[in-house]
Amino acid sequence: MKTESQTAIQTTPRSLRLLLAAAIVYIPNQSHVPDFSVTGLNLTNLLFIALVALVIGYKATPKTPPAPTPLKKEFIFFFVVLVWGFLVGQLHGASTTLADFQVLKNCILYMLFYFLAYHAVRDTKTIKFLFLVILFTTFLDAYLGLRQAMDYGFNFNAARRVAAPFSWNSSDANRSSAFYTIYLTLMGVTALYYRSSRTVRWAALACLAFGIFVNFFTYSRQSYGILAALALILAFRRNALLAAVVVVALFNYNLWLPHAAITRIDMTLQTKAPPPGESAASLNEQITASSDGRFIIWGGAAKLIEHNPWGIGLNHFDRDIGTYAPAYAHEDANNYYVLCATEDGILAPIAMLLLMLGLYRLGRSVDKLDDSQDSTIYGLGLWLAVIAIALVNIYGSRFVDGNLMTNFWIFAGMVARYRTMVLEARAREPRTSTRDNRPATPANRTPRPTSGPVTARWAQSGEPQNAHP
Repeated sequence: MKTESQTAIQTTPRSLRLLLAAAIVYIPNQSHVPDFSVTGLNLTNLLFIALVALVIGYKATPKTPPAPTPLKKEFIFFFVVLVWGFLVGQLHGASTTLADFQVLKNCILYMLFYFLAYHAVRDTKTIKFLFLVILFTTFLDAYLGLRQAMDYGFNFNAARRVAAPFSWNSSDANRSSAFYTIYLTLMGVTALYYRSSRTVRWAALACLAFGIFVNFFTYSRQSYGILAALALILAFRRNALLAAVVVVALFNYNLWLPHAAITRIDMTLQTKAPPPGESAASLNEQITASSDGRFIIWGGAAKLIEHNPWGIGLNHFDRDIGTYAPAYAHEDANNYYVLCATEDGILAPIAMLLLMLGLYRLGRSVDKLDDSQDSTIYGLGLWLAVIAIALVNIYGSRFVDGNLMTNFWIFAGMVARYRTMVLEARAREPRTSTRDNRPATPANRTPRPTSGPVTARWAQSGEPQNAHP
């Protein structure tokens, strides 16, 4: 296991550490904090500008040479297709240039937190601190969700769904469920693999159970399925017994799920009669409206792509979808793969998938760096979170949602920095050599004796006595 002294030769300035922590807590919860209205400036932009200034000043010091950022090409490729989509949109109609540019700015700005985190963090203590801040924010937002569920009541109502931390409007419920799905994954990894502190491990397990309970009241069928799949992956990774327990629990969900969540699942599967006071026709209409509507929208998007393979323009989907799906004019695509392909051209989903594949491979490489606790938690947490993001974007447009994704970009940047620090520490480790400082190869290695007292010592060590040719 790598020690702190091996993986960190510098320390992160306190100002950078605190600003990153403030961004982690504030950005998902900014709807709960009073903001000021100045054109082009808000608290998020000010946090970003302050971080950029400090990172540039920090990198300028002699003892901190800039390190190349992993996945830079993948990010740049994705940014290029976003800019292309913006330019195409201006060619199709420049009446909303400012609004389109605002969307472009937000798409790119929040993703740049990956680079800020990578270049700001310089020691493993800061990575651990910020990771715990991400977990704390997840718990805080689960608490906000519980307050909503208590105010709404714990009986199913499609118009009263938990939408914390983003709003108290049920239209944000699926967005909220995506947030819980992504970050509860990190909580689960911590609960299973944080070996150095039993207190932290049990606290993470309690927060995981609490967060899953709150997520049930978002009534998002997608999140139920994704969390079940991620739980199975984690359980099989941990041990077969835990996996068996999870499988049994999932098959007997009706014994432990809240009644409202069971009602939602049974409504979807149409396995039971509708709740009292609700007609079967009305129930079926509620069940099929969102699902069927998505397929109609995606069909319209396919026609838009067929006629405009290089895109219709960033932020233009809701303006043009009514041409081929009149009943869903001004609606979102409810699928980011469809949305980016329609707006930014057929290269956009390729750029997105390349970026996600790079992040997944980054997580896998950190997971396999060594057998330390940190490598396991950060690496496993990253590639599982990437899977969660890939899945939540099938039934929602979440990939460039800044409030939802910023903490993930910060976490990914920290994991990339952690990998760089470990590899740099390995490169500095002295290699085994002979007295003349040449590598100890079979050609210059001193022959070991085949008899005498020294031979006995070698025999006790378990090493071969005749190592020379």
